[in-house]
Amino acid sequence: MTQTLAQSPSLSPEQLLFHTPLGDAVYFAEEAMIVCFGGRRGVVSSSNLNGGYRADLRYAFNHSVGRDPDILQKRCPGLKGANIIEHYAAIATELGLDPATTTGMGTAALIENHARAERSYHGVTVQAIATAGIDVNGGRAGDKASYDEFERRSLLLPPGTINIFLFINARLDAGALTRAMITATEAKTAALQELMAPSRYSEGLATGSGTDSLIAVCNEESETVLYGAGKHVLLGEMIGQSVKEAVTRALELQSGMNAQRQSSFLQQGLRYGLGAEALLACYRAEHPEARQSEEARREALERLAADGHLSAQIASLLHLVDQWRWGLISWASLVALAQLGLVYIARRYQLGAYIGTLGQTEEQQHELLLTELRQLLVRILYKRLN
Repeated sequence: MTQTLAQSPSLSPEQLLFHTPLGDAVYFAEEAMIVCFGGRRGVVSSSNLNGGYRADLRYAFNHSVGRDPDILQKRCPGLKGANIIEHYAAIATELGLDPATTTGMGTAALIENHARAERSYHGVTVQAIATAGIDVNGGRAGDKASYDEFERRSLLLPPGTINIFLFINARLDAGALTRAMITATEAKTAALQELMAPSRYSEGLATGSGTDSLIAVCNEESETVLYGAGKHVLLGEMIGQSVKEAVTRALELQSGMNAQRQSSFLQQGLRYGLGAEALLACYRAEHPEARQSEEARREALERLAADGHLSAQIASLLHLVDQWRWGLISWASLVALAQLGLVYIARRYQLGAYIGTLGQTEEQQHELLLTELRQLLVRILYKRLN
């Protein structure tokens, strides 16, 4: 028999956003997206508050601190308790939810910038709801840590985070629902890969942020029982497509990260010191006598980055560097192909003959190649400005 759960007393019909495919009411209140389960749900949550697999929860939330004055001023607001569990329990209480039957996530992305995507087959619907922003804290699994939790210091989380609600209106056992989280995580990373999102802590591509969370929910009252959620089964396809679409759209809504923006070499080159700030600093160092305003230089650089042909050429060079770093091509191959690319850029922008200093020995590493690429771009910028 269907169990009807009451909504939180702190919520009103005016705060209702929509209903999930499971019939759960989703509200927006106090800078949070609050899900009130309308029946028995199986939940797997990465949250510290009632995380893991649970079948007795009534609420879930995604709480934003994006407008917190401390966060805006880059101050650490501290925890609302002695630890992260007490912190999320306090937030649940502030939202009018029972901490004992609630799980939740936190983010600096704004809730109004959330994105939803659905896929439906054979009467089963999968819905992904994402908030996302990684321009500041995008990272690659295995990057050097920026925080040692054993020191028990307060951690100021950078603005961002990818948080995902995943709703499946079928019944899954605990293992299958956990497998759904793995598929959803792979889909999130696939979205970042297709945007060439950079890590802000290494030269690698981002696989997520350091604070991502995911809550997967299935319908324990459904007559449809599914046992697989990997990529080989239809449910896995639905999860992958809906999560990737929701994450991609949420990134655009939150920070403007989309394919058009990411096609620029200023974005793809960030992790290799080819972003706007790095190139402008290089320009100032190479041409201290230059009298143009900083605004004029920046505008000229942005116009240069709008040249899709140049960005494509630089993207190919950077991918060769990636391939060498991953051990897929030899240093000799990287040097030979990189020199061809640098010669092409010099000719295209009429800089005269390019005489590179790249050697065949791996001792020089890839920094020399990146330095020569920066210098070529500075030469093009100087020619454009003079």
